[in-house]
Amino acid sequence: MTVAWRGASLARQTFIAFYSFTVAVTAITFLLYVQDTRNSVLDMERATMRSMFPVIERVIADSMLQKSRGGIAHLFSVHNSHGMADRMFLLDPDKLAVNTQDLAAGVKPRREAPKAFDPAKSIIMDFPIQNRGACARCHGADAGPLGYVRLVSPKRDRQIAAEANLKGRLIILFASFLIVGLWTLMVVRRVIDEPMGRIVEAMNRVARGKLDTRVDDLPSGELRSIARGFNNMVRLLEKDRREIVNLHRSQVGHLDRLAALGELSAHLAHEVRNPLTGISSTIQVLQGETAEGSPRREVLGKVLGQLNRMEQTMGSFLRFARMPETVVRPFDLHEPLERVLDLFEVRLRTQKIELKRDIPRNLPRLRGDPGQLEQVFLNLFINAAHSMPDGGTLSVSARAEPEGTLLVEVSDTGKGISSADLEHVFRAFFTTRENGSGLGLPLSRQIVMAHNGEIWIESVPDRGTSVFVRLPAAAAEV
Repeated sequence: MTVAWRGASLARQTFIAFYSFTVAVTAITFLLYVQDTRNSVLDMERATMRSMFPVIERVIADSMLQKSRGGIAHLFSVHNSHGMADRMFLLDPDKLAVNTQDLAAGVKPRREAPKAFDPAKSIIMDFPIQNRGACARCHGADAGPLGYVRLVSPKRDRQIAAEANLKGRLIILFASFLIVGLWTLMVVRRVIDEPMGRIVEAMNRVARGKLDTRVDDLPSGELRSIARGFNNMVRLLEKDRREIVNLHRSQVGHLDRLAALGELSAHLAHEVRNPLTGISSTIQVLQGETAEGSPRREVLGKVLGQLNRMEQTMGSFLRFARMPETVVRPFDLHEPLERVLDLFEVRLRTQKIELKRDIPRNLPRLRGDPGQLEQVFLNLFINAAHSMPDGGTLSVSARAEPEGTLLVEVSDTGKGISSADLEHVFRAFFTTRENGSGLGLPLSRQIVMAHNGEIWIESVPDRGTSVFVRLPAAAAEV
């Protein structure tokens, strides 16, 4: 029931709620009116019976004083013969029914138990015949009621009359329900259903990409405000889409030029690297032929160092421009991480850097190229060592995450990175070191992203830097 109600349209919910409430209130009001009418009819009948008794009492008193008891019999006979048989009885002080015919004949009247009536179906009222002044001559001044007159009126007779009146009102009520229902339905369709239908249709058209859709000519009120807000939203979406399309076109052209420039740069770096290798070999030969202690040998050594630096930069650039083909296989994180740490540990001891490891053995396996990840960790350790020239602490930790990923954290206690530089550390050729190439972190990010992972840096100047690498576990890749 709740699901059906929630799935109904707003117009249908409004109609059902309003009409049901109207019917319920009207029905309760009508039932209360019916009950009140029935009670009023019965009260009116009781009032009529009370108004009849003084007349009956007067007739009985006069007949008894005039010694003409036939008048009493005639009264009861006439009353019970006009379709009202067994409606009026004369009772003695003990409430036994007195035979009025015997009373008229001048014989001792028979007394018997009065006829029983169901109080739920009849109105039964006993009126006492009081011992008044004239009656005291015969009955004595101390006597109580001289008898009773019992009047009986069936409730059904009065209820039939009331129900006949209520039937007409009931017909009017149902006609009113029908008219109110049709009127409510028409108003709901006009004020809610049709405008909401137009808005929903417009939303569906916008969802299909037709951003020139507008909703106009809605009736006043909140729906018009909704339509205006919808139109403004679609207008802004249309404007944003035009800007995005224009930006995309310009970026596509720019990316094409960058791609061409990258290919040309990679080709140029390759062409420059080959002569550098030859020149470096020649310088090595010349250095070997130069005598020890010669100033020329020292100059050749400096030239050879710069050539090696240029060759390393060219190699990093080529790896960044042309990522080597990934060899994907399952492996443990310890494989690339500890291999790099074992090679790097000697340099750390030389720089008086303490190494802290927290790498559990039960970590989930990874899937990717461990050789490429070695390059990532090597770059991170080199950067950490450069930030601690006077010693410090390098912490390497790893842990499994509930999302099916592994998080590796490389932290140092070096000089940190300023907030202004932190925004550019992953940009190619950006470096804060005098001899840095600016390709280590961009290359590391490229490798991590190729493994469907992510890398980010948190740093506090003069307190240290933490680099986080998150990689998906092999099970999460299935």
